[in-house]
Amino acid sequence: MDNTPVLRKENKGLEVLQFTLQRQDDQSKVMQEVITAVIEVRDEMVEMRDETKKQFEMMKDENKITRRQAGKLKSAVGKKSAKLVNDLFGKRVSNELFSKKTGHLTRGIYTKLGIEYDVSSYLDIRSIDFEKAKSFVQGLELSDFESYQLRITDKQAETAEKHGDDISFLLEESK
Repeated sequence: MDNTPVLRKENKGLEVLQFTLQRQDDQSKVMQEVITAVIEVRDEMVEMRDETKKQFEMMKDENKITRRQAGKLKSAVGKKSAKLVNDLFGKRVSNELFSKKTGHLTRGIYTKLGIEYDVSSYLDIRSIDFEKAKSFVQGLELSDFESYQLRITDKQAETAEKHGDDISFLLEESK
C-alpha cells in the first residue's frame, strides 16, 4: 500500500501557496547574495580605478622629456637666441661677437625655462609640458630679460672692438 499522505482538498491550495512562498524566499536569499557580491566587485573596481588614476598621474609627473623632445627644445632655444641677438644688435656684427652674445642669451633662456617649470635643467621638464615649454621659448622677447642678461660683457666689448663692431649704443644703455 502507498504511504503517501493524501492531501485533503481544503489544505491543498494553502500547501501550494506555502511551497511557492518557500521557493520565493529561497530565490530572494540567492538574489541578495548575488547583489552583495556585485556590490563588492563594484567597490573593488572603483578602488582599482582610483589607484590606476593615481599611478597614471604619478607617471605623468615623473616622465621627463625624451631625447628627441630635448633636441627639439634645444633647437628652439638656439633659434630664439639667434633671433634675439639679431634684434638686440639691429645690424650685422662679427661672427665671434654674435656667437658670444648668442651663448649669453642661450643661458638666459635656459634660466627662464628653469624658473618657469621649476627645474634645474631643461632635461627635467615633464614630457607633458614639452609643447608648452617650446611655446614659452618661442614667445620670449628682449623685454622679458633682465638688464644684466642683455648687457654687453667685458669680453663681448673686447670682441666688438677687435672686429670693429659698433655697439656703442648698447654700451651706453648698460651704464
